[in-house]
Amino acid sequence: MESLAGPPEMMPVARDTDPTRWIRRALTAVLGVPLAAQDMADTGSQGSLGLFFHRSEDQHGKTSKGVMAITNKHVVSKKTDEDYEYSGRGARKQYIRNCGHRRFEQLLDETRALLAEKLGDAMQFAEQLAELSADRPKAEDASYNLDLKYKEQDLQRAASDVGILDNFFKLLKSTWSDPLDRIIAWLDWAPKIANDVDPRRYTRDIGVMTLEKDKFVKNFEGNFVYLAGKLTRAEIIACFSPNAANPPLFEYPKNHLFRLSGCVDAAGLSNLYSLDENNNPCFTVAKAGQATDLTFGRQSELEAYTCMDLEGEGEGESWEVAVLNFGGRKHGNFSAKGDSGAAIFNAEGKLVALLHSGMPRGRSNHVTFGTPGHYVYEVIMEQYPDANFSRLKYDDDDDGDDATAV
Repeated sequence: MESLAGPPEMMPVARDTDPTRWIRRALTAVLGVPLAAQDMADTGSQGSLGLFFHRSEDQHGKTSKGVMAITNKHVVSKKTDEDYEYSGRGARKQYIRNCGHRRFEQLLDETRALLAEKLGDAMQFAEQLAELSADRPKAEDASYNLDLKYKEQDLQRAASDVGILDNFFKLLKSTWSDPLDRIIAWLDWAPKIANDVDPRRYTRDIGVMTLEKDKFVKNFEGNFVYLAGKLTRAEIIACFSPNAANPPLFEYPKNHLFRLSGCVDAAGLSNLYSLDENNNPCFTVAKAGQATDLTFGRQSELEAYTCMDLEGEGEGESWEVAVLNFGGRKHGNFSAKGDSGAAIFNAEGKLVALLHSGMPRGRSNHVTFGTPGHYVYEVIMEQYPDANFSRLKYDDDDDGDDATAV
């Protein structure tokens, strides 16, 4: 059976000088990119990519260089009360797209809006330069010369940005508009949603997909989250380090790519490791999802928050990691519909939970729920004993760190 995936490749993360660096986030080969199941295209259901891992063997014990990705079962399967496992070559594949229709239209709208903004900037700078040139002082004026120099640079930069954004928009329309060209993976394993797998009653809402090599091989970088765009560097540092006198182990990466490695164990979920601005013990966590982008929240140290399972699967209540909104108008909701499957992580880059649901209050999500990261790790390692979460290149044969590190 021939793959339906076609060009183009997933994009690389752009440099700071590229005006598309934030709007292209939906199409880059990093964590948090938007996902939509081909079989659910008519429902508008979407989610986010949580983690990558490499394999060394396939389900038949043969050598494999496959790279997998994790999200929620309900993101990739219509029938969430049934187990699914891809049976191998020749079987029908359940394809996964990067960007459903709504998310792709959002990408186009964001590009149009930024292009219009840069066009406006270019017009303003051109008018300012014309006024400066018409009012040139007779005597040497250092302040005037500096203003003229900067306005010329501003106009040059704005004009360059307009050209780059115009080409980017044309690229989106010509090579990404067809949904078949946005197929990036197919579903490999997605057990039914359950909260009664073992006595701990954690919610198992997990779907694993095999990535299309041609889409990722060139620009794959591993389990990294792109931090820039929505919040400034200073704001991100302040969120992870609310108490300057006792900051957690967080260093903002120079290239904005923050690596996730390892997971918080069961004991660590109740071990408050930092202080907030009022010197109270706290957990600060973050997530990067396709709906609300990079957000911060306050994780409860109690692993006893409960909620009914999705779609009523399982019986009774389930035990979750609970995350409250960070607070303040700047931050808003920690999550929204479309963020399901995103990795929730801490300042050390450790997986805290895999986001799967929320508790609405009015138009807001008051509490976000996630499956504990250590349990996600257990489930994946049971199904894929050869899973390696540490590799930084698609075809990397070097195990690098501990092969079982999340």
